[in-house]
Amino acid sequence: MANVLVFGHQNPDNDAIMSTVVLSQLLNQLEYQGNTYTACCLGPLPAESAKLLEDAGVPAPTLIDAIEPAAEGAEPQLVILTDHNEPGQSVAGLENATIFGVVDHHRFGDFTTAAPLHIVALPWGSSCSIVAKLFEVMGVEPTDTQAKLLLSAMMTDTLMLKSPTATAVDAAIAAKLGEQLGVDPVKFGMEVFLTRPSGSFTAEQMVGNDIKMFEVAGTKLLIGQYETVDKSRALGMIPEIREAMRAYQAEKAADGIVLCITDIMEEGSQVLLEGDTATAQKGLEIEDAAEGVWMPGVLSRKKQVAAPILAAN
Repeated sequence: MANVLVFGHQNPDNDAIMSTVVLSQLLNQLEYQGNTYTACCLGPLPAESAKLLEDAGVPAPTLIDAIEPAAEGAEPQLVILTDHNEPGQSVAGLENATIFGVVDHHRFGDFTTAAPLHIVALPWGSSCSIVAKLFEVMGVEPTDTQAKLLLSAMMTDTLMLKSPTATAVDAAIAAKLGEQLGVDPVKFGMEVFLTRPSGSFTAEQMVGNDIKMFEVAGTKLLIGQYETVDKSRALGMIPEIREAMRAYQAEKAADGIVLCITDIMEEGSQVLLEGDTATAQKGLEIEDAAEGVWMPGVLSRKKQVAAPILAAN
């Protein structure tokens, strides 16, 4: 028997946290392959995740910084990756671990393993949609608490099903979970979203709270997203945000950085760029401007920002 660490990506969002927590619970309920499964995280919890877990009486995931090399004669640490698979977005020292499994809804990039593993990867709107489906596959009914945690992340990750990443499957799973809880999924999702203290976010938080590293044309490009129901405050902070972008880029030794200020009510994003972003500008078909570039309809970093940038490689 081994203890398997389960965790999402760096700078975790609600989907990374809840997929980790509920997947760990499911695997422990099943006593899957005789192992135990520990929910972990690679950074501070988002405000909505912390509140949901506290209200539900569910322990927060254990914060980890790195995977250390195994002691001589010992087996490497087993891990499951949720909501990501690219090493640049994962834990430091991932190469010291054995990847036991992946549950993800993103592209696969720079991902190799030495041995076969469990992979459940589907082009759905949320990793929690996949975890919810695993309950059905395994013949387990989620508890009301598990259903609430899963639905919260499905709604925040698909922007209440408005994102182009949302599928009919996500909508069907959300409807089923909503029926179990006696809530309207979209209204519930908006309530969860509004627990974010967006009115008090600093420029540094807007830049660094939800950001991922990508390898693009031999360069390291950071792509971040700040979601809000009213972008006006952020637009009044553009000089401070740009300064925070440059500082974060330098801290992470990246070549360039893209930030999407996404207004879910207006259904679009103000896009800011700093550093070497030629490929990003080519992929998005924009030219940087001091105040940023408004891109109507752009809600998904994965499908509408990262994907065209990577395709422009």
